[in-house]
Order: sequence, then structure tokens, then C-alpha cells
Amino acid sequence: MGRRWTEQDVNELRLLAQRYSAPRIAELTDRTVGGVAFKAYQLKLPLRSSRHENGPDAYTESNAQRPGAE
Repeated sequence: MGRRWTEQDVNELRLLAQRYSAPRIAELTDRTVGGVAFKAYQLKLPLRSSRHENGPDAYTESNAQRPGAE
């Protein structure tokens, strides 16, 4: 059985769920993907898709060197 979710853990999940996918949140919080996904489900939190984790405005090396990028 994994670690219990503290109030601080839940608050962190609420913040991370706005921006990151379950696999990334699991990595950041040292939890399993299943644990993150289930807790998000219990809290009725939507999780981002891995494909949409970095939106078009996210900074990456590839778009930093793109012509016209400011």
C-alpha cells in the first residue's frame, strides 16, 4: 500500500493537475500514475493529456530558435 494523501499533497495535486499529465505529476510527487489518477478521480479533478502537457506557448529549445520567435 502506498503513502496516504495529506492535505498538503492534495493541494499540490490540485495545482499540478492544472498544468501536467498524470505521468508527469507522478514523477514530480514520487507516486504511481495509478495513485495520482485515482486521487484526481476522487477529487473530480481533470488531468491533462500527455500530448497537451506543453501547450503552444510553452518554452522549448525548438521554438526558442524558430524564426520570428520573440
